[in-house]
Amino acid sequence: MRSSTAGKARKVKGEGETFATQVLEVVRKIPRGKVLTYGQVAALVGSPRAARIVGGVLFRLGKKSKVPWQRVLNARGMLSTYRVGCGEEQKKRLQAEGLRFNRQEAIELERYQWWPTARQLKAWRVDDDLAASIHQRFGW
Repeated sequence: MRSSTAGKARKVKGEGETFATQVLEVVRKIPRGKVLTYGQVAALVGSPRAARIVGGVLFRLGKKSKVPWQRVLNARGMLSTYRVGCGEEQKKRLQAEGLRFNRQEAIELERYQWWPTARQLKAWRVDDDLAASIHQRFGW
């Protein structure tokens, strides 16, 4: 069952920015040749259970967006975009950035996964407790 708020521009408590705006800010900062998972992006914007909504925000950008949407994968290091018609385009873009896929059509997250520095987390106003729980959850 889909949430009635899935993918909608929700305001984040105490902030003037919408969830979608915050997601796009994080995705723009992922370096070339690196990736984050939908769950990581959601956690970085303070909504660790909103991975599907992150996917919805990125889907609405369209294939031709200048935001590097291709750098966000599922938790297994695989593309989740085939079913919405963008899988081949995402794979092509990631390969152009130097990422290699294995026989299961996944990338090695240990090799390509990126994590913002403590300084970046501070600049993004990620609460220290949230940063600590993110590090614990994702192993950083």
